[in-house]
Amino acid sequence: MNVHRPLDVYEHLTNDLGAQFLQFIPIVERAHGDVPSFETPPAEAYGRFLRAIFDRWVRSDVGTVFVRDFDNALAIRHGIGATICVHAEVCGTAVALEHSGDLYSCDHYVEPDHLVGSIVDTPLGDLVASPRQVSFGMAKRDTLTRYCLECEVLDFCGGGCPKDRFATTPDGERGLHHLCAGYREFFGHVRPFVAEMDRLLRLGQAPARIMEAAGSFPPEIEIPDPPPVPDPNDLHAGWTSLGMPRVRRRIGR
Repeated sequence: MNVHRPLDVYEHLTNDLGAQFLQFIPIVERAHGDVPSFETPPAEAYGRFLRAIFDRWVRSDVGTVFVRDFDNALAIRHGIGATICVHAEVCGTAVALEHSGDLYSCDHYVEPDHLVGSIVDTPLGDLVASPRQVSFGMAKRDTLTRYCLECEVLDFCGGGCPKDRFATTPDGERGLHHLCAGYREFFGHVRPFVAEMDRLLRLGQAPARIMEAAGSFPPEIEIPDPPPVPDPNDLHAGWTSLGMPRVRRRIGR
């Protein structure tokens, strides 16, 4: 499985193929009942996969390579919200439209029980905003296990896609996402890094500056105060106060 070769995958895509926009979508399928298929990666392995690529990316490729999972984490931290439906608090807007005009709640739920209606009879916007579809989307949040509700990375994870919630929590509650352990591993690791990138953004700095301190944990970039505005009547002030501030690396603890 390529889940065990994260850096080989990443470097092939970026160095050999020149790809700049990446997304790593895990295969999560059931062989039978609640048993994952052979192709489905173990949760812990998927978390290590994302973490290894993130550690490579955050030291050298921020701003030149864009990874959907990393951009999504930063968007959540920055207050924009999840850019991936599986990590959003609620879902229901990524509908599936068939050639016949039939509209289903999601491309993971193209089945009779999740037929919302047909655009032949009802405008698309009305179907997406219908009580049936809104209820489908809200269920993503309202059916979380207690284990999820008490999790320290729920704000990043969102509980994962309901389709893949076929695992069991440590206390025996069904409805845990198959990749839960991997999500906890990944999001718990990247939290301080995306927090620092968020801080840089709010200070008008490029998030790519995280690379200056990516070897620190937690990372922290010192942002000097802006230079004072010179007195326009002082002909010498501009020579002494408009120099570029020196950027230093500081290791926070």
